[in-house]
Amino acid sequence: MKKRILVVEDEVIIADDLCNTLNKLGYETLEPALTYREAITSFDEEPVDMVILDINLGGKKTGMDVANHIRKNSNTPFIYLTSFSDTRTLELAKVTMPYAYLVKPFEPADVLTTLEIAFNNHARYINNNGDMEEEPAPEFTTTEKAVLRNIAENLTTKKIAELMHVSESTIKNHRHNICVKLNLPATTHSLLNWVLRNKKVINS
Repeated sequence: MKKRILVVEDEVIIADDLCNTLNKLGYETLEPALTYREAITSFDEEPVDMVILDINLGGKKTGMDVANHIRKNSNTPFIYLTSFSDTRTLELAKVTMPYAYLVKPFEPADVLTTLEIAFNNHARYINNNGDMEEEPAPEFTTTEKAVLRNIAENLTTKKIAELMHVSESTIKNHRHNICVKLNLPATTHSLLNWVLRNKKVINS
């Protein structure tokens, strides 16, 4: 049976594009919710396996408010859809314990990877009776930690290379090596999601 996903996004074009991408990846989607009220109504009336929430919904109520409603009423996992431009907002969003982040703009491969991460995190949460254990982390070099801290600030490979006074290919090699150590697919979203969940590790 196909997994059902509710998309909550106030920009119609982005919502429709994401739903089309999800359908092509083999998921079933509900009619996208454009507002907080539509999101709550859809979630309460239709069973879903995952909710993808835009953090900013263009009104007083945000995706974080929807997330709080989800957490209060069910164990349904949710992902935040974000432009990642406002670090303070993202830090506030982390308090609601999302299972992953999908960063705009996104490609189909990003969507698939992020969903796999989210479903995996949710399975771990359920198997541990609601206790998400710390992820084991390998030993990183000083340079790798610097790269990870810059990734956490949403800096591009080009910008990181400029700040560290090395070539872009060098940064790409570091990112690849980090992904190998973490056993992650070598994609932007997989590494970003790990960084957002493990800031204590990279800042230690």
